[in-house]
Amino acid sequence: MPMGLDKGLAYGKVFGTLRRYDYLLQERRGLPMPPPGRDESVDIIVPAVPKDAGVLSACLEGAIGNVANKISGIYVVAPGSGSDGLREVAARFGATFVDEAGVLGYGPRSIGYSRNGRDKSGWIFQQLLKLSGNVGSCRHYVTIDADHVLLRPHTFVDCAGRSVFYMSEEYFYPYYRFHKMAFGRFPWHRLSYIAHKMVFERGAVADLQDRLRRAFGRPWDEGLVEALKSDPALSFSEFETYGFFYPAARKVMLPWRQLALRKAAGRQYTYAGLKEKYGTDYLSVTLPDYMKVQ
Repeated sequence: MPMGLDKGLAYGKVFGTLRRYDYLLQERRGLPMPPPGRDESVDIIVPAVPKDAGVLSACLEGAIGNVANKISGIYVVAPGSGSDGLREVAARFGATFVDEAGVLGYGPRSIGYSRNGRDKSGWIFQQLLKLSGNVGSCRHYVTIDADHVLLRPHTFVDCAGRSVFYMSEEYFYPYYRFHKMAFGRFPWHRLSYIAHKMVFERGAVADLQDRLRRAFGRPWDEGLVEALKSDPALSFSEFETYGFFYPAARKVMLPWRQLALRKAAGRQYTYAGLKEKYGTDYLSVTLPDYMKVQ
């Protein structure tokens, strides 16, 4: 076992348990959804791949109906070829289709990152897309994973101009090991920023890229990937990294109140059906590919 992974397993058990209890306490507090800023528009960015075609419609409909801030533009970022179904869905909802290769100037194949014998280049690439700040034009942009469906209203920028982060109970030590390596300090927060959606402020994204550039001594994305390749005890989460980096005085944190569902292969999921079944009890649902039912 690589050095650091054994420590990560131990930390994960301890801090993961603490987070689960903390999350339950935060959820029971029932913090109200803050009102959105009236004059603050946001872009919505949904990275997707062809396997997301069955749930993308529900994702976009949920975003349009439940992002409480004014929406300036909606962008579906996906491979230029083999994504006709995604283009069709994007056009139906008035979203702009963006070829992913044009965002960073390269595609996932250029990354060449694997872990435990599995190619993880696409997973890293979609995180780099979110942190690029190269899609849309608003000061704030909201990224939503294509398998994530908002069922009830979500504020992302409140009336005081603060960013609203939705928090989960996840704990994965290698994410924080990366943060310690890049920024010189080990991050800690009662809850996790991993929630399948996040609001990014472009100025803060540029500052984060600059910090990574200085930490690695090379372009931020190149240095990030090389750091992951060089140390198997590291892993990366764009949500955790940005969430911890963003100034505490400018953010609001709420429990995400979501449910993960088992996704049936080939099934088309409708927003209306998901909202009717789960919208009373949850703010959102996720249909992750790893929970697929054959």
